[in-house]
Amino acid sequence: MSTFLDRPQSTLFRRALFQVHIWVGVLTGLYIFVVCTTGAALVFRIEMQRAMHPALFTPARPGPVAHPADVIESVGRSFPGQTVFGVDAPTTTRPTYLAYARGDTRLLTLLLDPVDARLLGELPDRSFVRSIQELHFDLLAGRTGRIVNGLGALCLLAMCATGLIIWWPGRKSWRRGFAIDFRRQWRRVVWDVHSAIGICTVLIIAIWAVTGLEFAFPNRFRDVVNAISPLTVARTPDSRTPDSEAVHLEWRTLVDIARQHAAGQHVARVVMPSSPTAAFLVMFSREQPTPAASGDLTSVYLDQYTGASLTVPTARRTLGDTVMAWIAPLHVGGFNATGLRVAWCLLGLAPPALFVTGFTMWWTRVVRPRLMST
Repeated sequence: MSTFLDRPQSTLFRRALFQVHIWVGVLTGLYIFVVCTTGAALVFRIEMQRAMHPALFTPARPGPVAHPADVIESVGRSFPGQTVFGVDAPTTTRPTYLAYARGDTRLLTLLLDPVDARLLGELPDRSFVRSIQELHFDLLAGRTGRIVNGLGALCLLAMCATGLIIWWPGRKSWRRGFAIDFRRQWRRVVWDVHSAIGICTVLIIAIWAVTGLEFAFPNRFRDVVNAISPLTVARTPDSRTPDSEAVHLEWRTLVDIARQHAAGQHVARVVMPSSPTAAFLVMFSREQPTPAASGDLTSVYLDQYTGASLTVPTARRTLGDTVMAWIAPLHVGGFNATGLRVAWCLLGLAPPALFVTGFTMWWTRVVRPRLMST
């Protein structure tokens, strides 16, 4: 151990890990380049959608936000027979209403004017942004691509672990690992750039790899987290069991009743009952428009037939619950602060930069000499 701490380059352990690092990087580098580049772009998914479909995200005029029931009724008039199951109020990044509806064939993602609830249009199933999403999450190959992404996340995690050990220059010169000396030969500069980017971003890249595992293997991931810190099992309350003649209250009435339980707050989301015994859910935000990616929402559950408030059992939040709550924001850059999102996008380009610099070193030091000698 003392030898590694002072003269790491002389240890067999480091030399072995160096070979593992090189070949895992060469074999998976192009894959990592594609996945991380698309992930960096998706940090600004909403902005890209607004740029490509401006008519869907442009209110006709300023004014008070329409009642969510007006949105539900507008969707019903435009798409008779479709079942609306969710409505999201405007946010700081999306100035229009968002509604989801499902018929016999497919899911509809609809945008509506925030003032008069007029249907602006449907977000297309096939688009440039949707293709980037499918490439990033599923490699355009469905569930098989998602599994490959999980294996890729393990490879990326291995690259972080081996790279961290390889980077260590020794106790007397560890500061040198953060510096880039542009006065040196270009090959040495490439090494310095690779080392500096790697050590400065290794933690966030490892976080992306771990959170990527949750997307690929959600059940196994939850089992592991639950074994470390038990997860709280959330039980959604139910409406009363309806009799054969029971009719739910009007959605407008239910929203207005829910508002009485969240005085001074604004409707952020309405979730329609998914079955005859499901509850009607309204989520409220303290700010209007709702801050993008806000997890601080107040939930009010109502009996869909009587409008009675339904109590949600409360439990102490565990470490496991906190970990699971942060998985998506950390992976996709789901923050309300623009500066953080910009930083997440730029950091997402670190793995592609590491691949380019690493591949350059491998080619010039290993492949090119062999080609010239033959």
